[in-house]
Amino acid sequence: MREILIGLMLAAAASQAVADVTLQLLVKHLASPNAYRPFGDIGRFDIRDGNTSTSAGECPGNTNSAGKLECRFACKPGDSVTKTFKVVPPRNERTRLYTTPITKTVSLQGCQLSVTQLEFVYVDFAMALRDLTKGTPLAEQFANATNAGWEGNFNASSEAWTAMSRTPDGRQKLDRIRSITGEIALDKVSAKDAPAAAKWDAVSVGISNVLIKESVVRNYGQEAAAAIAVTPKKADFYKNLRVFGEQIEAKPSMTPGDARRLDDVNKLIGTTSDKLPAASFKSIAID
Repeated sequence: MREILIGLMLAAAASQAVADVTLQLLVKHLASPNAYRPFGDIGRFDIRDGNTSTSAGECPGNTNSAGKLECRFACKPGDSVTKTFKVVPPRNERTRLYTTPITKTVSLQGCQLSVTQLEFVYVDFAMALRDLTKGTPLAEQFANATNAGWEGNFNASSEAWTAMSRTPDGRQKLDRIRSITGEIALDKVSAKDAPAAAKWDAVSVGISNVLIKESVVRNYGQEAAAAIAVTPKKADFYKNLRVFGEQIEAKPSMTPGDARRLDDVNKLIGTTSDKLPAASFKSIAID
């Protein structure tokens, strides 16, 4: 009996011992169609629990010449609780001129990860914009968007923006263009090119306002949408969000879709300009 008890105690102790499990990241960049290349010297990827960085996981160092990097997660073999973590790709001087890949999630139960490898692809800005606008009314405007001296701008009276926003696919493309042009604006700020930064920021903000207005039209009608101003001005963007939130809260009862939109709106109201490109417009653009 004594031996059995000792065995059980040792097994229980082993199940509570802290170990670690590894996740491999494969990072590539794409500067021309179908020409994927390893993206070395990229760091550092952030592990988050919700929206907060956590010490339960880390991705130390930078990617090697093959674009590979190992992340480590602390774990207990006998832990039956499933934990979900976000793996957030970096945006830094090394990734300038490339889009930032979307954040990915991984689940951990005991010392078993839901996946053993995640791939992240950074795409050249110009190529990403050409691909997104191909076959759309915006194709000509963005054909040479990242060239020096590009004279593109957000024209609030242009039907092209609104036309794209009328379909789910068009809205998803606009949301991606919104994010990319916002990233370019931040890069221009870093490069101390204020005129170019203002131009790109106006495009990103203008698209944001188009998406807000189309969501109001789609979900609450033309009369409600009359209060939404489609301009390239950031002050109007934040005002539109407040108006949108008030319209949702004024409803006698809220549907799950209303609740999702209100949650996104409130998060965006509290989002600073430098964080807007990566902010979620999912319920506004899709629902």
